[in-house]
Amino acid sequence: METSKLVQKSKSEHYPKMRHSIKAEDDLIDLFPQPRYFQVHFQHVHENAHDLRGELAQLKDYVTKVDEKLERVMALLSRTPEQVL
Repeated sequence: METSKLVQKSKSEHYPKMRHSIKAEDDLIDLFPQPRYFQVHFQHVHENAHDLRGELAQLKDYVTKVDEKLERVMALLSRTPEQVL
């Protein structure tokens, strides 16, 4: 089945060819992302790491509380019926 020229044209507009030929007069630095890209990227990583540390601290606290409750339940279950009365 052939695709129409209109579909082919719209695909080429949305997905331009990304190949970049390197010429001798091109500066190598121009071929790499600009510093702003890395600044935004590392800021995002830093913010996510900060949020994850906070969430990890909350989870550790929750696990500690659950562990304490579990120890109390195990202590109650390990008592003999005479000790309960």
